[in-house]
Amino acid sequence: MALSEPRTSQSPIATINLGGISYAAVPHVNLDDKSSKVRIAYGTTPDLGPSEYRPVIVVSASQLPSDKSLSGVVSSFIKTNDDVFSSHFLTDIIIVQGGSLDLGRLAEQWSIPVPNPISGSWAPRTILQVMNTSRETPDGPYLLSKGYQLSQAWRLYPDKQGSFITSFIPSGTSSLECTSFQPLDVRLQGVRTAIAVPSRLYSVKSPSTPLAGMRFSIKDNYKISGIPTTQSNRAWCELYEAKSENETAAYVEKLISLGAVIVGKTQMCSFASSEEATDQWIDFHASFNPRGDGYQTPSGSTTGGGTSLAAYDWLDYSIGTDTTGSIRWPAAWCGLFGLRTTWTPKAMEGVYPACRFMDTVGILSRSIAGMQTLVEKSIVSNPEILTTEDDMPKEILYPTDFFPMANDEQQRLVERFVSDLKSYLGVKVTRMSIAERWKNCPPAEAAGKTIQEFIDKAAYNPFYYDGYHEYSAFREEYENKFGKLVYVGPYMRWKWDRGAEVDESMKNKSLQDVEVYRRWFKETILRPVGNRGTSAIMLIPCGNSVPKYRDDPNSPPGPVGPFTWNYIASIQGLPQLVAPIGSIPYESRVTKVTEQLPVVGTIIGAAGSDAMLVDIVQKAFEKSNRPRSVLTGRFMFSEPRRKWYRNEAL
Repeated sequence: MALSEPRTSQSPIATINLGGISYAAVPHVNLDDKSSKVRIAYGTTPDLGPSEYRPVIVVSASQLPSDKSLSGVVSSFIKTNDDVFSSHFLTDIIIVQGGSLDLGRLAEQWSIPVPNPISGSWAPRTILQVMNTSRETPDGPYLLSKGYQLSQAWRLYPDKQGSFITSFIPSGTSSLECTSFQPLDVRLQGVRTAIAVPSRLYSVKSPSTPLAGMRFSIKDNYKISGIPTTQSNRAWCELYEAKSENETAAYVEKLISLGAVIVGKTQMCSFASSEEATDQWIDFHASFNPRGDGYQTPSGSTTGGGTSLAAYDWLDYSIGTDTTGSIRWPAAWCGLFGLRTTWTPKAMEGVYPACRFMDTVGILSRSIAGMQTLVEKSIVSNPEILTTEDDMPKEILYPTDFFPMANDEQQRLVERFVSDLKSYLGVKVTRMSIAERWKNCPPAEAAGKTIQEFIDKAAYNPFYYDGYHEYSAFREEYENKFGKLVYVGPYMRWKWDRGAEVDESMKNKSLQDVEVYRRWFKETILRPVGNRGTSAIMLIPCGNSVPKYRDDPNSPPGPVGPFTWNYIASIQGLPQLVAPIGSIPYESRVTKVTEQLPVVGTIIGAAGSDAMLVDIVQKAFEKSNRPRSVLTGRFMFSEPRRKWYRNEAL
């Protein structure tokens, strides 16, 4: 993939206010250099001051055979509902790229204002024609400055939820295909970090770029070339304050190659751990969950990914990681569709590890259709090979090890979710116990042990060993440089203390037990079928749907048993899909009114069945007339849907 030339000096990006909206002028191309030429096709040379930026639009000559086509181009800009373009870009200058059209003759027809649904009418008085450019400039809104420097207009949004750790733009002359970036240090409203997003008009979907124009936030533990990683830890930032990453994580590069626009890195628990707001967040402040009263926990280490997507309609997807729930918990608490993807050895190239045998890519989306597109285009291998009816699950497994749930309202919503899955698939629901199945047909290596006894340290030893030893060099470098120990918050101190007690032989023995457990589970519970199919899907709980205020004190850290619903997909390396299925009302002690807590249903399938899980939920929701997307802000669903769910739950 060709990269843009990096900037030799990263001068501050100019910001411009148009009609009360702030924009960053991201340098794109000089229109009058060795590779291209500007001519005045009509009107006079623009008179631009040394620091002046003039809003303009760029239109390809092929779009302008007549004045009516100019009106059509402007109308098409409006119909895209692009949040960057506005009537303020329709000034007295238009830039036409390429073509041999007689623009002067055409411009005479423009003395009659061209109809414009935004401002009523518009008639540009100067036409700049750019010929022989070596670089394509997409149609859309731009900012023109002295010397014919053309900049893309990136709209600036305030990060009101505190979701982002870093905002950035492409490094070098702006290119949405660039995989190297530079930080954007701009504040709005005096204190808010500004996140810059480019016009969607700059991106055109094609078979090779199906994600064109889609905006993504990325969890802080992903390496992004040119951008520092913070690990949400002050000591890390102190030691590596001048260090920016020199590579971009493999999955992020893949997204960019598919047309995705990466706009910033999001907050996470320190070292992608399991800290809960607020008293466990010591060095950085946890972002705010917009759902309900706005003071519920965002949960999970992909914290900013969940809060950003639940709050900002200008963002399309959030990418994170999942080790022991880091995507699933934010999806549950922030009311989003979430997917822990199938674990593969190369899934985390360019991502800082937490526990290598459980770490995997996690995806958050506000719609199941959006999730389906992202999974099919960026996760599935050989997507041209289609699954068949024979690959579909033949039963829904309902593990009585974890059901029913303690919250009756949550359980009723989950039961309806199961009913919808059953109705779509036309298969039976099998109530079963994983522990009993192990007891009745254990692997030879069990040697009489129950499943709880056999896997007691299967996850514990690798999880705490990796969590501690992966950062040994960091702790040593820090101590050598500053003559003091690294400080971490209470959860990480406890986690590192446990990791220091585990040696490599203990870890390796546990990983051998994991392989036994995985083989048994694959043979007796969830079996891969055909191409990306699964013999069954298994229902799994997620969340407890009772308020957890961010100012409530948290319990002291402690180990989580491996035979729990949260660890099934993690230890097995299986995909798990989280889907919003309703909400439960509660009386908020913050707002003193009735608010809504999200409720989710989740299913897991055999390794590689990621796309099938998404497709099953998409079609089951469609058949049952459930909402297949959620709103941003306080409520996941509109008021009629909230009433519908409440009636169904009672």
